[in-house]
Amino acid sequence: MITFIIFRESSVFSITETGGLYRFSMAVCDRNRFFAGNDVMNLLLIRHAETEWNRGGLIQGHHDSALTARGLQETTALLTALAHEFPSVDAVYTSPAGRARHMGDAIASHFRCPLSVEPLLREQAFGDYEGLSRVQLQRDEPLSAEALFSTDALFTPPGGESLAYAAQRLLSFIQNDLAATSHATCCVVTHGHILQGALALLKDGNIDNFPRYAQPNASYARLTFTADRCDVIQWGIATHLRHLS
Repeated sequence: MITFIIFRESSVFSITETGGLYRFSMAVCDRNRFFAGNDVMNLLLIRHAETEWNRGGLIQGHHDSALTARGLQETTALLTALAHEFPSVDAVYTSPAGRARHMGDAIASHFRCPLSVEPLLREQAFGDYEGLSRVQLQRDEPLSAEALFSTDALFTPPGGESLAYAAQRLLSFIQNDLAATSHATCCVVTHGHILQGALALLKDGNIDNFPRYAQPNASYARLTFTADRCDVIQWGIATHLRHLS
């Protein structure tokens, strides 16, 4: 059994997983009991830049591929945008995947702040589907492809994990690790699909509408934490990429 907590406005959502089944409950809670640090924390959830597999439409998951030339340009564009918006960043946390590490290293170097590698920030594990193209999966297993990418966050690929399970990894890191820090601004570099699930839970209180929260490569979502609120201010922020060809 796995239980994790999401703070949203003045309520706390408890999500418990038992044997692949998820139970959602809500209660009013004093978040001061869990939150330590600044009055307001800016949390930036960032997707890595474009890779060769992204460009080719291949499913990556726990596999990795090199950044494209555009991906390198996206990294530079994001750094410029963050530097314009935020005078400082206190810490960067990144998935261990090379594509995320590249972005995390660049941000930490630019802002001269600590970088931590966190396994909980890995992409959803797509199991046997990793390395396949989306087109191939849609052709060979159309129902599985639809469930995986559009309709069913509880669908578990063979040898992989469900989006609901992956999203709780990210949210448990935020709730258990970040909420106890004193950061004013911190960056979390992670992956596209896991971000969809986490943002759906934070915005809607459930994961059903996860496709709505798709994040382009090198885009970011901005969240704020206070003693009694956790708000997703904006997601899919990508205006800094408009000038790229």
